[in-house]
Amino acid sequence: MGFENCSRCGKLFDRTKSNLCPACYEIESKNIKKITDYFQIFEKMKTKSFSVKDLSAVTGVKIEEIERLYRSNKLKGYTGFIDLDCKLCGNNFKPTMFSGVFCKPCTQKVEKVIKELKESDRIFEKQIVEEKPKEVLKTKEKEESPHQSGMHVKDDSKKRFGFKKN
Repeated sequence: MGFENCSRCGKLFDRTKSNLCPACYEIESKNIKKITDYFQIFEKMKTKSFSVKDLSAVTGVKIEEIERLYRSNKLKGYTGFIDLDCKLCGNNFKPTMFSGVFCKPCTQKVEKVIKELKESDRIFEKQIVEEKPKEVLKTKEKEESPHQSGMHVKDDSKKRFGFKKN
């Protein structure tokens, strides 16, 4: 046990069993009860599923809260009734155990973009590796003094310092 900030409201509380303060825990419990009661009524009527928007309108629970409860697996046994809204295109989709916030077509699009970005990143890194040795050679050539390269250089030390080097 110890003090912690509530993950919902930020209030400091003595943590016991939840990451929510007692007030937020009570609100969450009531929201879960509203949703599960609604499902129990319509389960008997053989209703297949509800969109999160419909569920929110009927129960008064915010869409974000329903999605959060769903994703945190607090609606056990009733997850098959919920259709989520895709965060990319807005279409309803039947979530699976492994689905995220996108419907299947949008997930495929996102995966394709990620794959293309990884490929372009790999190509870019390959180009950097190939060009780096050339840059190092050019830099070393510039750093070499004329004496090291074997070129003849006029000695103007008398003019610059007032004496001639031996």
